[in-house]
Amino acid sequence: MPSSGGGIGETVLLCVLLVIVLGTPLFGGYLMRAGRRLIDRVRERGPAPPAATRPTGQLVDDLRRLSRLLAELPPGAPWARQHGTQLAYDDVLVELCRALDIDHDLATLPRGMTRDVERLRVEDALYALGLRIHTVGT
Repeated sequence: MPSSGGGIGETVLLCVLLVIVLGTPLFGGYLMRAGRRLIDRVRERGPAPPAATRPTGQLVDDLRRLSRLLAELPPGAPWARQHGTQLAYDDVLVELCRALDIDHDLATLPRGMTRDVERLRVEDALYALGLRIHTVGT
């Protein structure tokens, strides 16, 4: 008498094996050609072109504008507004660092104290280059 425990698993395994055994000769050539075409298409593209950056003056102006917006946020401003403005500031700061070839970790650090410290370090590096970002209260 055959055991009935595991009949479904054995049936599924048998079906998978049948698909592999019968499907490989029928569709194997097609799959190989499709894979080769995909690889050829990726190779034809070549490396991605370098990202175009905006002029440095425009980046500095945007950074100053966003700095002013951050400083002028009212105390009860919604979290989404505060967070969005800070992320926009950080994005422009990263773009400016890329344009001026300043090393930074802003793009990889999670939100929190380490990112805040890195932001201050980058702002200090820009200040050392003669760029004044924070114009509020000066």
